[in-house]
Amino acid sequence: MKFKALALLLLAMVVGTPASAACTQTFNLGVMGPPALRVFGNDFGATTHFEDCYNFTLNGPADSFGATFEFDFSSLRNIDISSLSLTGGNLTSALTDTSPSSFSFSNLAAGVYQFVVTGDVTGRNGFDWFGQVGYVGAIATAASVAAPVPEPSTYALLAAGLLAVGATVRRRHQS
Repeated sequence: MKFKALALLLLAMVVGTPASAACTQTFNLGVMGPPALRVFGNDFGATTHFEDCYNFTLNGPADSFGATFEFDFSSLRNIDISSLSLTGGNLTSALTDTSPSSFSFSNLAAGVYQFVVTGDVTGRNGFDWFGQVGYVGAIATAASVAAPVPEPSTYALLAAGLLAVGATVRRRHQS
């Protein structure tokens, strides 16, 4: 009996723990409306794996979209952004985009979100005249537009029209 209780406790701890990235650096983008536009980025002078986290808040339903650009002024190092992901708010799991040059996340509810840029700086360390590699990007939000829902009278008119067509077809088959 104690084993079942311990197993349930462990399961609750694992399931109840929110997923979050192991951020190498964390930045705050503030309130992102909608609408809003923010610029983000980071640069690196040595080889590393990075997961840069950008926290922001949405005040209402929104779609988010943007783009990233990698810059490489170093003759020794290269940068590669492998993915962009979004967690928080109404999301039950992370949304991940593996094409980081442009990205979009739709149907976001009001709440607190974390946008994570993941990648690697490869090559070799050492003195370099120009030295830096990095990325810069922009993230924007726009208000979500809900799809229009037909009024009940529209459905009633549709049903009446279908009944009329059905009656006409039935009358023609009988004659």
